[in-house]
Amino acid sequence: MSATPHITRHLMRLAQAARRFGLRHALRTAVAVVATQLLVTALHLPQGYWAVVTAVIVMQANLGGSMRAAWTRLAGTAVGAVFGTAAAYLGGQSLPASGLAVFATLAACSAIPRLRESSRVAGITAIIIILGGHPDVPAVVLGFDRFLEISVGIVTALVVSLTILPARASRALSHGLAKLFEDVASLFAVVVEGRIREDYPERHVFALKDRILRTLARCRELRLEADAESRDQGESALRAMLLFRGERLFEHVLGMDHVAEEWRGKGLHRHLPQEMADLETAGAALLTALAAHLRGTSPLPEVAALDAAVAKAREKLGDMRRDRAPAAYDLSEVMHFFSFMHGMLACAADARETVARIRSMEAL
Repeated sequence: MSATPHITRHLMRLAQAARRFGLRHALRTAVAVVATQLLVTALHLPQGYWAVVTAVIVMQANLGGSMRAAWTRLAGTAVGAVFGTAAAYLGGQSLPASGLAVFATLAACSAIPRLRESSRVAGITAIIIILGGHPDVPAVVLGFDRFLEISVGIVTALVVSLTILPARASRALSHGLAKLFEDVASLFAVVVEGRIREDYPERHVFALKDRILRTLARCRELRLEADAESRDQGESALRAMLLFRGERLFEHVLGMDHVAEEWRGKGLHRHLPQEMADLETAGAALLTALAAHLRGTSPLPEVAALDAAVAKAREKLGDMRRDRAPAAYDLSEVMHFFSFMHGMLACAADARETVARIRSMEAL
């Protein structure tokens, strides 16, 4: 009995190492290759290596990615096979037939939005059918063989993705969004603290912005892959909302950063350092807690502390206006200050709205 927790910890570490170094994806791809080779041999396909190549191409890091790659490959192969077969039937292996096949294939893919991603695969398939043909093999047979080989590779890859150590894009997206909100919280805190201390941390800010941009790009891809995995409209709407809110929060903080980079030295911020610090602490804490909720490690955070910090900041801003504090500063300083405070309050409002929307959508 005492050895069970020890074994469990070792298994968890092995699973983490497998994910970190891509071993799970490597294993699933190897299984797909072997399974495809066995099927190709059993079906006696003339050029079965296309099925194996397809299995490797279609195998992605998660099921949603594999499904998207499968659609792209299958649709492109079908379109290319149709036009390649028609061109080979009409013109054989001539240069005009090759040019006509490629033109017609790419034109058809461009005209249909859902086929645009398949255009390169379609063009390659059409060329292979024309140039790889044999006088003794009819073009129709060659086109059908090519489509069948690609289909075998696609089906095998999807079955392996679904059954062998399956990975879900929706889970990866949840972790990616959590990382996004965490990094936005860090950037928000760094920019505000730098303004309060009147010391802009340029290198730290640059590193955080670069990391957030890369996370956003990956989350956009994962969202498409997660939607391919599941057609649940509620989950899709939640994912879209979270990504949209993460982008908006990042835009608000970028606006604050632009002001902080230009706005150096003494200024109106010295009239409410505590209110700015409280708002920064409450906002960053809420976003960090929201990230933990997306990872499934904590409940949805409450917004009472953030509401209190916003109320205090608005009250202090009202007092400053009544006391005509901005009148002692030049117009540029006043504009920079209120732009910065508007960004802070906008971040707080979006963070609060994000929590409210998650609560309402999860209750459905």
